[in-house]
Amino acid sequence: MTLGEAKRRVLMLLDEYSAGGEISVDADVNAKMNDFFDMAQRDAATWQPIVRRVVLLLDGTGSMDLPGDVSRVIRVRRNGVCVPGYEIVDGKLFAPEGDQSQLTLDYIASPEKITPDTADEYSFEVSDEAANCLPFFVAAQQLIADLVVDYGAFYNLYLQMRAMLPRSTVIAGGQRQSLYRR
Repeated sequence: MTLGEAKRRVLMLLDEYSAGGEISVDADVNAKMNDFFDMAQRDAATWQPIVRRVVLLLDGTGSMDLPGDVSRVIRVRRNGVCVPGYEIVDGKLFAPEGDQSQLTLDYIASPEKITPDTADEYSFEVSDEAANCLPFFVAAQQLIADLVVDYGAFYNLYLQMRAMLPRSTVIAGGQRQSLYRR
C-alpha cells in the first residue's frame, strides 16, 4: 500500500466527503497525515518487525559499517552457519583484522522516516497486513482533539488488527521464520 492510498482510506474513515461524493480537502487533516503515518508505521514495526537480510563482504580492516536501517541484529552467518563473536557497536560490525569472510546478516530494520515532504507514491515498509492497520491509527489520531467524536473506536480497531498480525515474518527470498531462533 502506498502513502497516498492510505491517506485516501483515512479520509474515507473520517467521512471527509462533500455532498457530491468527492473527497473534500481539509488542510488541517492533511498537514498531520504524514507525521501520523510515520508514528503508525514505527508502532506496527515494533509489533511485527521488518526483517531484512544483507550479505556483507568483510574487507580485512577489522570493522565495517552496517546498513543505516539496522535496529537490532538477529544473527550473523558464515556459509549458512551462525557465528557468534562478531561484535556490533554503534552501527559497525567488528571482526578480527585480516578477516575477509562473506557474512549474511539477518536484522530487524527501522522503517524510513515519513516526513511532510514524503511523496504519496511511498510504499510502506511494513507487511501488507500491517499496512492495512495504519489508516485506523491515523484516523484515531486525527480525532483525539475532537471533543464530540470518540476516537476510541478507530484506535481499538487498530489495536485489534495489530494484535492479529503474525509475529513471524518473511525474509526476502520467501523464507518464513519465527524471530530469535537460531
